[in-house]
Amino acid sequence: MKPITILGAGLSGLTAAITLAKAGYQVHVYEERSDSGMRFHGDFQGIENWSASQDVLQEITAQNIHQNFYIAPFHTMYLTDGTTTFPATSSRPIFYLVKRGPFSDCIDQGLKLQALDHNVEIHYNSHKSIPEADIIATGPSTKKVTAIGKGIIFETDHNDLAMALVHKEASLKGYSYLLVSHGHGTMLTVCMYPCENINTYWKKTCELYQHLTQLTITNPKNTGGIGTFHLNAHLQKQGRRYTGEAAGLQDFLWGFGMRYALTSGYLAARSIIEKKSYKNLIRHHLSNTLKASIVNRYYVDKVPDYGRFLIAQGQKLKEGEHAKLMQRHYNLSLFTRFMYPFVKISLLLSKKYS
Repeated sequence: MKPITILGAGLSGLTAAITLAKAGYQVHVYEERSDSGMRFHGDFQGIENWSASQDVLQEITAQNIHQNFYIAPFHTMYLTDGTTTFPATSSRPIFYLVKRGPFSDCIDQGLKLQALDHNVEIHYNSHKSIPEADIIATGPSTKKVTAIGKGIIFETDHNDLAMALVHKEASLKGYSYLLVSHGHGTMLTVCMYPCENINTYWKKTCELYQHLTQLTITNPKNTGGIGTFHLNAHLQKQGRRYTGEAAGLQDFLWGFGMRYALTSGYLAARSIIEKKSYKNLIRHHLSNTLKASIVNRYYVDKVPDYGRFLIAQGQKLKEGEHAKLMQRHYNLSLFTRFMYPFVKISLLLSKKYS
């Protein structure tokens, strides 16, 4: 077996490396930064648990990943438009909270240690050209920005909390979120690109969350980032497999990308091990949820007050059933399947996500 070269030591690249190494391959991972997780600063992020019937923890266990990092299940997520606040609840976790960054309890470092345990050779501060690689897992591209986030990480004495804010003055066609766990928090506004006045949206996000929660913030540090997703995912070129945001694989509605990153890295490895078509594996495992999220994004762009629309839908359900509603949004129903080609053409013509 020839050695495998992977570009990028993030979630997607390391998942691919672990799977390949367990199958007996010699794997080299090249990362331009000095360590895994250097894009982040201990930020909280959520691995969504609503787009598929299988719990995501079972899914990543099947993808050869074990839990050697901080992870916390959340069964309640508050949804607000700044005026009305509604608790979305679920009998199974709505999402799992993880930390991102170069610190010992972050998922990035957990996967790094697992890769090293399987004798993967990781070359930090190293560059390798794309034609030399088998898997491209380099994350979002600054040349193809679709969404941009601005926020802070901080310490607080507030109780654990997950709150999503959908308000037209707090984000541009996106949302803001507040995540608090064990005395630490992350607050961010996510705006669709281009967004020339993200500081204005960020200021409104801070004002609304302060009004809603009376949050005490100490030791704040700036954080943020960009997101990349495309209507036509760039999966493979000249035998090279592209994974995660390097391929444009991202949830179009909310931008939850970690599940796509982990799964696409695993599938890229499987395509090499089993000599199967990577494109076909992606289509089988991710195509339906991607298509549904694209149709969801189209409606979000059209609905004038999406926050109130979501709250009105949630209030009709019984306690504990809200994750099921969210899962239905990601199922490719007959209506969604029918709408998808028209929605895709409309979005392509708008050139927003092409």
